[in-house]
Amino acid sequence: MLTLAALTRHPEYLLHPLHTAGPEDRVVDRAELLMPGDRPARLAGTLLICSPDTVDIGHAHGRLRHWADQGAAGLVLVAEAAPRPQRPLLEAARHAALPLLASRAPVAAWRRTLIPQVAEHRRQEADRHAERLAHLLDHLDGDSSPAGDLLDWLARQLDAEVSLQRDSRVSVPPSGRRLSAADSTFTSVHSLWDDDLLLTAHRHHPFSTADQDLLARSATVLTLRRRTSAPAGGTLLAETLHAVHLAAFQALMTGHIEAAQRILGPLLPYLLDTDDVQIAIVNCADADTSRDETLARVEALLSDTGLAVRCPAFDGHIVVVAPHRDPGLPEAPAVTALRRLVADRSRRLSLGISPTLPLHDTATGFALAYDAIAPARLSPTRAAVAPLTPGLLDALDLPAAQQWATVLLQPVLSHQLSSVALGLEFEVSAASRILGIHRNTLSRRIHTVLRATGLASDRTADRITLSLALQIHALHGPATGPAPHPPPALAHLLAQPPVTDWAATALAPLGRERTDRRTTGSDTLARTLRTWTHEDFRVDTTAQRLNLYPATVRGHIRTAEALLGWMLLSNVPTGLPADDKDAPGKQSGLRNLAVALQAGPGTPRTTLPDPTACCVSTSGRGHDKDPQRDTASPATA
Repeated sequence: MLTLAALTRHPEYLLHPLHTAGPEDRVVDRAELLMPGDRPARLAGTLLICSPDTVDIGHAHGRLRHWADQGAAGLVLVAEAAPRPQRPLLEAARHAALPLLASRAPVAAWRRTLIPQVAEHRRQEADRHAERLAHLLDHLDGDSSPAGDLLDWLARQLDAEVSLQRDSRVSVPPSGRRLSAADSTFTSVHSLWDDDLLLTAHRHHPFSTADQDLLARSATVLTLRRRTSAPAGGTLLAETLHAVHLAAFQALMTGHIEAAQRILGPLLPYLLDTDDVQIAIVNCADADTSRDETLARVEALLSDTGLAVRCPAFDGHIVVVAPHRDPGLPEAPAVTALRRLVADRSRRLSLGISPTLPLHDTATGFALAYDAIAPARLSPTRAAVAPLTPGLLDALDLPAAQQWATVLLQPVLSHQLSSVALGLEFEVSAASRILGIHRNTLSRRIHTVLRATGLASDRTADRITLSLALQIHALHGPATGPAPHPPPALAHLLAQPPVTDWAATALAPLGRERTDRRTTGSDTLARTLRTWTHEDFRVDTTAQRLNLYPATVRGHIRTAEALLGWMLLSNVPTGLPADDKDAPGKQSGLRNLAVALQAGPGTPRTTLPDPTACCVSTSGRGHDKDPQRDTASPATA
């Protein structure tokens, strides 16, 4: 666990306290460079790094109080000449009880070396936590070792006094480690389910989030061991195993392959020993049986050929990670087994399947499998495989598209782009549940990448540009060889005949005349869609521009959804509804629509923003003058 006190002992940080508020008590989960005007989205456990003039002295009291209330680890003033803070800033830090430190390490060293070192330490902590959870599974079997062994093991892992407490009586195992009670201690208490026992831990330094999680899961294991003869024992064991499976799945989704392998090691030692996988999503929202009953049937069918988890974002879905080890087989054995399950139409199940992808592209596979659910529900076999390069990406000139995407993404190629891509593809709350991270963390990550690439974070059109680049990068990788000068622009890519032909074909269904009493002519639909796109996909401003009711605009868009086969306002019927009734549940439909309206026939034309076509200055990328930016309202996506 990294603390402020530990950081001050590392000579490369050149840290010394200016005002202490118990620095040894502050756990540092991450470090972030603070620029003028920044509003950090996630403060808990964050060490803020800035130059002395970054904090507005006039607002220092309120700003530092807010940071302290949100759990910031501390504030570091960086200047090579050992900065001394202005008295108002020092008083504000004391009043807020926020540790204030100085560092003689330059800002460039923090950006390039020291902040990544903090992130690397957290990665090592995550790996260690995965190992501890894997070892915790060894204690699930009540016959293998006495419960006291688990308490002893926890005491060693946490460097703490660990005990079970009832009615103020404490039982400490003989080999448990007791710490002196003379000094102040930190205590973590977790209740055993349906029992009057408490699992308590005491030590002289604070418990990290990972430590708390280990104690909470240990309490669950202890509950199970104490009640193995009760009917609920099997349920508790199943829930514990499902929690382990979900932790492994979320590690895969965030690109932590080794952590996922360690988590699953004691249960399924060789399942993730593979280079390639397919992701399958079983849609059971229409089924007569519950998702848990379907999950039990799926697990029995898969045995050890796949990892099945309840989708943490969508109530009607079960996600399966299916290793595809044999290139001679057309698909993974687990996918073949799932096809047999959904082929029985009486079960009213459907199956979306991704193509075979590298294991580290699990997040891409999930998004593609999700897209395949809608055609699967209409397929005679109740199953569908998403194409590797769906629709638009097939039409793009691949070398030029790779060059464009690589130029746009150059400032962020070292970031966790798979999680950003998923956060753009789905509504942020759903994506954060899938990834197992806080939605504010994901929002902050998306905002950082948008800003670094010269795109605006409050416009859906800018997010579409970024998501298109991320799709190209995920499926084809970065460009190789020297980049042309000037690099290809997005407008040039979308003006090529294969793309314009794709756009004309994709928009052709809008030309079909509607004949029922809710008739909507093709010209009306096209005009509504073009205005909606120009208004950055805002229904309210579109209605004002067209002098229509918002409900009428929504009706036009939903009619276009049915004709085009793209999700524009709706979620897949099996998903949870978005918080905003006008927010799309999936980005792919909007991306197709925006590109088709730019590349296809008709007026007025829409134009996606493209920072690569702008002049690059020494201060970063800027935008060309874009008339949409003067009129568009904030995005809802």
